Amino acid sequence: MTAFEETERGPRKQADRVRDMQDRLIAATVVCLDRYGYSGTSISAIQDAAGVSRGAILHHYPSRQELIAATAARLLDAALRPTQEGRPGRGDGAKNLEELLLFYWRQVMNVPEGRAFIEILVACRTDEALESALSDLFTTWDAKVAESARHRFAAFTDDPEDAALLWSIARTFLRGLIIHSRFVDDPAHLENMVCRFAALISPQLSLKTRAH
Repeated sequence: MTAFEETERGPRKQADRVRDMQDRLIAATVVCLDRYGYSGTSISAIQDAAGVSRGAILHHYPSRQELIAATAARLLDAALRPTQEGRPGRGDGAKNLEELLLFYWRQVMNVPEGRAFIEILVACRTDEALESALSDLFTTWDAKVAESARHRFAAFTDDPEDAALLWSIARTFLRGLIIHSRFVDDPAHLENMVCRFAALISPQLSLKTRAH
């Protein structure tokens, strides 16, 4: 092996180790947010969940807020992907709005990652420092979702902006359902609510066909 190859392999391995550790810390943060809520997601709790030293955490994320922000960015990226990939015959494979909303409920919202993100959103209401750290990220992400919605959905009014607005309303409903689920014991009841909401909004919003 040449000296050049040694030099190339070394940084690459180090980069892999950094990425693996960051993935591990973000995964542990998701677990803590889902299990303990935002207030209970301390560095100590994340340390226990990740099985690493406090120093290892602070080396990658010097503060709890920076780790929460990195987690939020990762969760938003994952939540956006199905909309971007979800064209007819791809991604979520939905053929109508009800199927898409059920997919989002089962695979994006009502999962540890989705519930963890709700914890971050609720915390932003009263934690000014966290809200300030994430506001630009939220604004950029929402604009990306709106752009995806304009391409994927058709509004009854034929207005792409209306399609983006209606999809935003649908996502807001699903987020609210996460909080409402504390009052409901039967998961099937929640899915029935998703289906009924789809029936209410379907006359106004539909998935575009290939012809679009």
